[in-house]
Amino acid sequence: MPVNPIFNPQGNDDPEHRSIWFGDTTNLMQLNDVRYNWAVGLYRQMRENFWVAEKLDITQDVTDYVNLTLDERRAFDGILSYLTFLDSVQTVNLPQLKVSITAPEVSMCMAEQISQEALHNQS
Repeated sequence: MPVNPIFNPQGNDDPEHRSIWFGDTTNLMQLNDVRYNWAVGLYRQMRENFWVAEKLDITQDVTDYVNLTLDERRAFDGILSYLTFLDSVQTVNLPQLKVSITAPEVSMCMAEQISQEALHNQS
């Protein structure tokens, strides 16, 4: 899979010539004029859904967990470990896809997704 250079001075950042994958871009984050408006909206929505585990009060969650039956705890722990596995796979592999994205507005969404998956792993 070809990798985009860090900076391509011969690239074309004109939105009309912009493509999501393997485009001929300068790799500068030119976001004043975008081709994929849906990506800008998606990015904003992703940021609004953002949360940090340390900022949430989980006192009640801890109490609720203690009061679960053994079967409920087993189910909860199993689901949580599965979700952690999925977040780990995404955190490690999304950057491999992102290197081929050349539309800065889509690249911005991928960067946010990578960040959020890493935060999910932490939490």
